[in-house]
Amino acid sequence: MAKGKVSLRTCAQIMAEFTFGLDYDSIPAEVMTAARRYLADTLACALGAYNTAAARLVRKYAIEKGGRADATILGTEQKVPAGLAALVNGTMVRYLDANDIFVLSRGGASGHCSDGTPGLLALAEQSQRSGEELLTCLVASYELQGALAETFHFRERGLHPLTSVAWVVPIVTARLVGATPVKAVHACGLSIATSTVLNTWLRPTRTIPMIKSVAVGLVLERVLEASALAKLGVTATEDAFETAFSCFGSVPVSPIDPTAVEQLGRTWRMSRNMIKRYPAQINTQAAIEAALDLHQNGVRADRVRRLILYGHRDVCGGVQGSSQAFAPASREAADHSTPYVMAMALLRGRLTSREYDGAPWETAEVKALMAKIELIEEPARNRALDAEGMLGVRLVAELTDGRMEEITVRQPKGHPDAPLSDADLLEKMTWLIEGIAPAHTPERLLDVCGRLSTAEDVQRLVGTCNVTQR
Repeated sequence: MAKGKVSLRTCAQIMAEFTFGLDYDSIPAEVMTAARRYLADTLACALGAYNTAAARLVRKYAIEKGGRADATILGTEQKVPAGLAALVNGTMVRYLDANDIFVLSRGGASGHCSDGTPGLLALAEQSQRSGEELLTCLVASYELQGALAETFHFRERGLHPLTSVAWVVPIVTARLVGATPVKAVHACGLSIATSTVLNTWLRPTRTIPMIKSVAVGLVLERVLEASALAKLGVTATEDAFETAFSCFGSVPVSPIDPTAVEQLGRTWRMSRNMIKRYPAQINTQAAIEAALDLHQNGVRADRVRRLILYGHRDVCGGVQGSSQAFAPASREAADHSTPYVMAMALLRGRLTSREYDGAPWETAEVKALMAKIELIEEPARNRALDAEGMLGVRLVAELTDGRMEEITVRQPKGHPDAPLSDADLLEKMTWLIEGIAPAHTPERLLDVCGRLSTAEDVQRLVGTCNVTQR
């Protein structure tokens, strides 16, 4: 190094310093309360997907591949290597599209911070970490992902936001496996170089396949491998973030320009995560709520001549409002379809995971109601989305008797501006798990997460998720 030249910290080094310096007792109470709620919600989302085709396939793969009995496949007593447990559990967490999501203050949604949670849980179980350590690492994972989301807009560069998990969670998993901050930086470099996620499946002209959920599990498997290899001494570059940033276009982050990353531990971002009320893409949440309000007001599908939804581009356009959205061909496409979730909400007066069972999108009744839906993108709502992160909509129903009904939703329930109450969260967890796990499971999950402290509590948490002993 030239005389007088100052060594500058890389983005990965800053993140590692924050992660390894974070102490359970230093985390604000409201942040820790949020972390416990997110953990309970995430596990309920996983159990809700236990019987889905994607979960069955990856579970079969993991069990047949076998290996060391390190971590539990959620819903079972079966233990497999931690990476395989993360593969299966990550797929389940993501499958229903009901897990929480980071909401930017401007421009709408980012990625799902809870996508990284199955990897943390698998390693906490494998390494016999305490509940407090698991929660501390959970907070670190959410904070790192939130900071990166505010700095680097993945979708604008053709990447899926799941890339955030691939890039930053290795730093947290390195702490869980007992590595050093220096080796955590190398884990990050290994993962950035090999686990960048291209946005190949969320396209308006394509139906959405199983990769929407399985990709999460695959990324987590690689993340755990990266941290394990780095702990053994496998090296990568320390400036992998900066290199990646330069490859995907300039962004306002560098080792010499303080950014959101350098505010870690000063500004807490946990509260910017939305616990979704309904199992559907985030931009459809307000449309679902509006359709349910119509139903609550006595409007029924057979009395509707036309439904007009006025909204921003991400609810009326893109994957959610494309021509494909009016004819979804898979479960994965249906939960990203604005017309489908609106139709089901109005027809059934609810929108739970049961509204996807049996492929209702193929029925004449649902197709007929979707054909009555018109999506109108409004410039003013686009401006509100960009400037304030407003996800609201206005729904107008023209009825067969000539009357008009109108519903306006400013922000959907679950949004940081309209958070779910404890009762709302319990209700959501109850319908997620109904018919899959014992009826008392939601209350037990909330209770165990609320008291999570010791290594024994982590084992108790995993055991509470067992649905095979009914």
